[in-house]
Amino acid sequence: MVWDTVRADHLSLYGYEGPTTPRLDQWAQQARVYENAVSAASTTLPSHASMFTGLLPSEHGTHSSYQHLEDRFQTLAETLGAHGYQTYLWAANPYVSAEKNLAQGFEVVEHPWSPKYRKQASKIVRAKLRRDEGTSELNEKFESRQITPWMIKAAGELAEQGVQEFLDARDPARPWFLFLNYMEAHRPFIPSAEHRKALMTPEQVSRSYQVDRSWNAMWSYAFGFREYSDEELALMEATYDATLRELDDLFANLLEGLDSRGHLDNTVIVLASDHGELLGEHHLMDHQFSLYSPLTHVVLVASGPGLEPGRSRQPVMTLDVFPTFLDLAGIPRPDSLNGSPNLLDATETRPRLSEYSAVFAQPLLTVQELHPEFDPTPWQRRLRAYHRDPFKLIEGEDGRLELFALDEDPLETKDLSSQQTELVKELHEELRRFVVGLDPHVPQADVPESSAEMTEMLEGLGYVSADPATSAGSLSGTSSWAITDAKAKEKAASR
Repeated sequence: MVWDTVRADHLSLYGYEGPTTPRLDQWAQQARVYENAVSAASTTLPSHASMFTGLLPSEHGTHSSYQHLEDRFQTLAETLGAHGYQTYLWAANPYVSAEKNLAQGFEVVEHPWSPKYRKQASKIVRAKLRRDEGTSELNEKFESRQITPWMIKAAGELAEQGVQEFLDARDPARPWFLFLNYMEAHRPFIPSAEHRKALMTPEQVSRSYQVDRSWNAMWSYAFGFREYSDEELALMEATYDATLRELDDLFANLLEGLDSRGHLDNTVIVLASDHGELLGEHHLMDHQFSLYSPLTHVVLVASGPGLEPGRSRQPVMTLDVFPTFLDLAGIPRPDSLNGSPNLLDATETRPRLSEYSAVFAQPLLTVQELHPEFDPTPWQRRLRAYHRDPFKLIEGEDGRLELFALDEDPLETKDLSSQQTELVKELHEELRRFVVGLDPHVPQADVPESSAEMTEMLEGLGYVSADPATSAGSLSGTSSWAITDAKAKEKAASR
């Protein structure tokens, strides 16, 4: 189960002061809680592709400028299906779909906008909106009856219905694999009144409906053309927290329903997030243009046979889930994952890499239309974050470097790169050696064009194709991206 856009540090399970996940906290007492898990990417498409393939974004090549997972990559669902597993996918994120080929290997694929759920999903979301003035785009479209799929993504309770129907109809003699993606915590944050009241005072609940969470406002804030007051930022954070409380109930209700029908016997359960969310840190919103800790430090909890309960500080990644499932099931790994770490044998030391592989153009274009003087150049760069505990080095393809000590500064408020120049050189050289060992993806075909409905969904969620200027721009000669691009060109030429 993936909680889309959930940062670990806002879960009470991970020490957050607010009671955002009380039911998860209770369940996790019998689970393994990974406190030091990072995502392979800060955006949905590459992160999910990494979980499904066990590969880094540079290796599978799926991101906003190449929105397609090629058939040649063997996914977890395909591997399990080939060994007799019945497979089911429910996803509220349009990227996790057959159109982007992330559904390969799943026998049944469903979404909130599937015909059987669409009317009910619309009703659920409309009830949450009520008087919410901060989500003007949604209100206007609902009022004009222009209901489109991206508007009804926060209807996670329907996943339980789909799961139960799938399991009731399955072949009881065969094992099964489910993948569920929930979008409640993705902007524009529309938790129910019940879940707001669980975390806010009545006055805060009332004010939370008034904070402007439109894309224009959030992007203008990120690029320095408007400000949110301290109160507005606190209310936005509290509204986000209320979506986590809602996810907590959805998770617990689903598991209780499955358990009551005997479906959880001999079952491994993994809860993860694909990436986090920025709520004003570094003067940023959403989950683009950076690889800071609120985006890369993610949820990862596992329970079931072969997993010892407890809390672990060992360095792991969400893409480790693929080899872990296969090892627990006694299924041979694909050649691409031979030697890959898993959650069962996590070591105390391990370098890890997170990537921002392509630049989203829409925020830059939107703000440039509003403010013609805006120069988007500093934001038009790919990023890599190299984790070698307790340090983290963030490198831009333009050569800019940042260094943080996560043990002392978990939210990365103090850049140490100018003070610890020798350590920066050491970690940068390690990053370059790490990247030399990657097998970069080279596209084998043109990306299929998105349907009109898919394009509308992605635009509504703030997802559009990458900035074409990025890949054509000049790279710093020492950038690890220069190494990757050179290897990819050499690989393409050899074909």
